[in-house]
Amino acid sequence: MTTAPTTKTTEVPPRVYAEPHRWALRFWSRAFRRFGRWLFITRHVKRFCRPLSLEGLENFERLQGRPAIIIANHTSHFDTAIALGVLPGRVYSRTAVVAAADRFYTRRLKSAWYSLRYNAFPITRGGGRAALSYSEWLLENGWSLLIFPEGTRSKTGDLLPFHPGPAILALGQRVPVLPIYMEGASNILPPKTRHSRPAAVKVRIGEPIEFADGTSIPDANRQMENAVRALSGKRSIEPLVNTIEMALAEDRERAGVR
Repeated sequence: MTTAPTTKTTEVPPRVYAEPHRWALRFWSRAFRRFGRWLFITRHVKRFCRPLSLEGLENFERLQGRPAIIIANHTSHFDTAIALGVLPGRVYSRTAVVAAADRFYTRRLKSAWYSLRYNAFPITRGGGRAALSYSEWLLENGWSLLIFPEGTRSKTGDLLPFHPGPAILALGQRVPVLPIYMEGASNILPPKTRHSRPAAVKVRIGEPIEFADGTSIPDANRQMENAVRALSGKRSIEPLVNTIEMALAEDRERAGVR
């Protein structure tokens, strides 16, 4: 008697869908973040980023008050505080943070606090075009977005391939992209640790990227990744790493959908 070989299957975790807390855009929420910025962001950055060196702050002026997509590398949960901490006040007051729904929006009170403290909102990983609708609405209404295009923290510090979502948003909404590279944040709060510790941090802000008419999603994605990689001092990538999501983005572009 013979038995059929068993096939080991890996369960795909269910997607987490969460609605954004739109009250985070109201006057009282914005006032809370404005007056609480020092308490919840600035003092923590000063305490743990020692020393903190900044390069390229003048590039914020080149946005000329326009909404933008601010992209940064991701190695630590402390990245959000650092990135928000270096934003000029006028940019900070009109910036929302993209957060993974399955990571930060599974518990009601914690997710509400994250929205209030950082003006964060959830996005469903792998949720396709529909997952970008609230991001599009924010850009259309004059809000900038802080996004970590790698989608997850790099365990080695090396830049991971970018997801196409930010490129789709930048092309669809015709907004500039401001690249940021943070070095040393992983030493403050490494993955799988719960307590922060002081470490030297360098933040480099690059020039805004303006995409020409007709730029494809893969080309825009490559330009964005190369811009962040250049700020890190490492060589740009050629060609772009192929991913399933990038292939889907190319299919959407050929169909005339962005």
